[in-house]
Amino acid sequence: MTREQKQYKGLILADLEIAKRYCNDEEKPLRLQAAYHLQQAIEKTIKLKAEIEGLSLWGHDIDVLLKKCDDNNIDIGVPKYIREKADAITHWEAECRYYPIKVVRKDALQKTYDTAVEWLDSGTTK
Repeated sequence: MTREQKQYKGLILADLEIAKRYCNDEEKPLRLQAAYHLQQAIEKTIKLKAEIEGLSLWGHDIDVLLKKCDDNNIDIGVPKYIREKADAITHWEAECRYYPIKVVRKDALQKTYDTAVEWLDSGTTK
């Protein structure tokens, strides 16, 4: 990884640290912030892994980002769980910041966190 890519990975790790701290919090606003930071971590992981493979991506929609990788034959080792939950995770980007009525389950947050950490620590980004 380049120096810039390592710095970018640092942003992903910061998002994951925030998420880890609040995934199981009793306070709903903190769990919603955990969800937002998990979405950011996954979005950034896609972009980092794609960039390492030579593809520059822009946008927030996880399905769209993954489709761009697929369309360019870029295999970034996306976990099955992330593909299956891409639409829900994408919505965490805005809904968890602006709509306090949004419901995100603690177990979904924890599963997403665990998957994101394992994925970031795999392949060219370990």
